[in-house]
Amino acid sequence: MPIVTGPRGRSPLVRRDRAILETLYATGIRVTELIQLGPSDVDTSERTLRVIQGKGQKDRNIPLTRAAARAVEGYRSLGRPALLGPTASPWLFLGERGGRLHRAQVGDIVKAWAHKARVKKKVSCHTFRHSVATHLLRGRADIRQIQALLGHGSLSTTERYTRVELSDLKRVIERAHPRGR
Repeated sequence: MPIVTGPRGRSPLVRRDRAILETLYATGIRVTELIQLGPSDVDTSERTLRVIQGKGQKDRNIPLTRAAARAVEGYRSLGRPALLGPTASPWLFLGERGGRLHRAQVGDIVKAWAHKARVKKKVSCHTFRHSVATHLLRGRADIRQIQALLGHGSLSTTERYTRVELSDLKRVIERAHPRGR
């Protein structure tokens, strides 16, 4: 589910929303992990994101795409200060009045932009985790690499996220099976 017609604009909220969507799609992090990020948890020059105390109390480093790093940097330098106002906040992603962003608000942001992009399917924050896993698998990423990215303790959990489609299986048979050529 790539962001084809995602948020464009210079307002603080549009910059925030773009950074949220790009981060979710680049990393596949859980919405709870996203809202717990602090400004220093994302290194846009190194293109890495640090999840601290994710599910299972695990920390992990996750690479960012160039698009996500640019979106976060644009938000952090131009959008966040406008939302922050005079109050300090430990959170990277802020609500309209500078407070902490909540899970439901992120869900509303995702749904609103999916609607604006005329996406027909139901889209949620969790859709991004499935999309990341599916797209990486299609791009021939190793399932264990996807497991590490998503922060799964068990490989069977990762396998549930990767929807294998019939067309994918046909291509594998044609490419890898001795009689498939």
